[in-house]
Amino acid sequence: MSCRLVHQAILGLLLLAAFGAPNRARADESFRPFKLKTLEGAQRSLSDVLGKATVVVFFFPTCKYCNAAFPEIQKIYDGYKDRGLSMVWINILPEQEELVAGWAIKRHLTVPVLVGASQDSLEKDYLVTATPTNILLGEKGEVLFRQAGYKKGDEITLESRIAQALNTATASNPVSH
Repeated sequence: MSCRLVHQAILGLLLLAAFGAPNRARADESFRPFKLKTLEGAQRSLSDVLGKATVVVFFFPTCKYCNAAFPEIQKIYDGYKDRGLSMVWINILPEQEELVAGWAIKRHLTVPVLVGASQDSLEKDYLVTATPTNILLGEKGEVLFRQAGYKKGDEITLESRIAQALNTATASNPVSH
């Protein structure tokens, strides 16, 4: 291996160590509690939505990647909610709050949706850098997995991580695809 390749490899490892691997949770990462509103105006906190495993998804209604991902994420929710999975979607663009209810109805989505947070706060507090951002939490609220953005097939990885968190086998009962 040439010196240049060795230096590039070392630089890559240093960057990975400094910023973490994409779509992976740091071992010490904790999820900051929240208090937001449902579409009906009721207050909900993190403790209200925690299950055996919980997926928190940050989105906005006109996000094309969110709209591509959500039918698959809805299938995962439907398949695992009776096994202990909880899920909540949090709108990150306050200026699109008035679109959220119609957006969810049009797509036949049943995952609870929360609104009322500022985009700056969400980006800072939850490290939202792309939408959708899926964060899988354990039953105590610890971050088990983080997935930012969407490309076809990401739902398979998410489902696998959910199955691990719920101690079930996706091989015997996959719900997506």
